[in-house]
Amino acid sequence: MKQVDFTIVTPSFRQLKWLELCIASVADQDGVSVEHIVQDGGTEGFGAFAQKMADRWPDQPGYRRIMISEKDAGMYDAVNQGLRKGMAPFCAYLNCDEQYLPGTLGQILRIFKTQPATDIIFGGVLIINPDGSLISARRPVRLYGPHVATCHLPNFTCAMFFRRELLSRQGAWFDSRWRDCADALWVMDRLKNKTTIGRCMDFVTAFADTGHNMNLSPNALEEARKIRGAVPVFWRWLRSFWVLWHWLGKLFDGSYWPRRLTYAIYTFDSAGKRTKICGQTANPFWIARWFVRERLALRPR
Repeated sequence: MKQVDFTIVTPSFRQLKWLELCIASVADQDGVSVEHIVQDGGTEGFGAFAQKMADRWPDQPGYRRIMISEKDAGMYDAVNQGLRKGMAPFCAYLNCDEQYLPGTLGQILRIFKTQPATDIIFGGVLIINPDGSLISARRPVRLYGPHVATCHLPNFTCAMFFRRELLSRQGAWFDSRWRDCADALWVMDRLKNKTTIGRCMDFVTAFADTGHNMNLSPNALEEARKIRGAVPVFWRWLRSFWVLWHWLGKLFDGSYWPRRLTYAIYTFDSAGKRTKICGQTANPFWIARWFVRERLALRPR
């Protein structure tokens, strides 16, 4: 492949069922050239799975897939390994339980080309059940360092795209010492460096709420507490203000108004062809099922 637009890295470990859907969603992107680097941490049966994917989604002009199984020091180390193997000017990482919607990469490429000063783009995300039905829909918000540091990263990294030159210009590799929250630290560092961040208000990615996602694991919550503890004290004092400012921004963007959505994704029942799901109500509010389950388990009886 002479020229490639996107390097997409997927860190993988023991999620082959989900990975099959993720691969399909990258392989069928139109109007762009893409290399998809699957960086697996040593999943049993990965070799046979790779051959199955080669038969179903073979390399072709404008698309190639590299599937590697080797030891890593966690998800973000795997992402860094994959990024080092890539060559495209635009990069992203997509976890196994996430998938791109039709036309995502072409739309993001057009934004980058029309906004040459923009280094990072966040898009909208559909949060779905494992069967593909819609739970919620989240548009990207404007990011403020104090809010990300004292609260959370409100935008989803499965809909984050960035220029490769950030890796050399800002040393923008993910800090693999953090197992779950390196993405938030990565964004905080970009904000400190005054990086230009743009938004695509359309929904470009689907994120499956499986109940086992990393973002609310006990370690992730502990890492988030460490991040909050390291920020300036006056930022923590003003936390309520940052939250209010965040809410007002979403209100002005129209993010709280539900809408009826139709989208096409890959499902376990249709791993070789997208399934069109019609007339789903896009609730803007979402509490991860892991969070609900754990809080119910801890509730006094």
